[in-house]
Amino acid sequence: VSLPGVALTREAVEADWARQATVRFVAREATLETDAEGGCDGVISGTWGFHTACEPMPWWQVDLGGSVAVGRLRIYNRCDGGMEARAARLRILFSEDGVAFRQVYEHDGTPFLGKTDNRPLEIALPGEAARFVRIQLPGTEYLHLDEVEVYAAGSEENGARGKRATQSSLSAWSVAHGPGDGAVMGLDALVRRGRALLEDLRGAGRAG
Repeated sequence: VSLPGVALTREAVEADWARQATVRFVAREATLETDAEGGCDGVISGTWGFHTACEPMPWWQVDLGGSVAVGRLRIYNRCDGGMEARAARLRILFSEDGVAFRQVYEHDGTPFLGKTDNRPLEIALPGEAARFVRIQLPGTEYLHLDEVEVYAAGSEENGARGKRATQSSLSAWSVAHGPGDGAVMGLDALVRRGRALLEDLRGAGRAG
């Protein structure tokens, strides 16, 4: 938009876009819940969906919203630099109330990936009831996974997707996930904004 008496310069256009970016997107500070959301948001990227601190027995969990006879889990590991081995001994724990947990599985150390080889860890379970599904590591380590899917016995629907999640701690790599962020800061949105900025700068050049 041109204003009478205001010079349309490259600097003015860039400054205006910087102000718009501030208005359009205010980064949310990560919390235990908003970082943990990345583990069950349906996004499988090959990196990490959530990331705890390095601590004794770190954990992540999802609240299925009610008691479910869990038949299997599908777990996608991070695949971006050899650190996926940290999940080699992960444990699965179930709870009905989010307080008392019981262990139902421990991985045998066999490496697994997910996104890059299309071979996530598939865990068959006997249909034990649980509302809360927790993944925990033994020892002192970081816990970071790409995505966790939970299926009721006999179902092909991922019951964990979009459900409330939390974790034991935050790290320097924790971020706030949420459905609104991608609309502004996702790759497609950034490309659109970049093209629009280029057009505005070309307009400023023509005006000069």
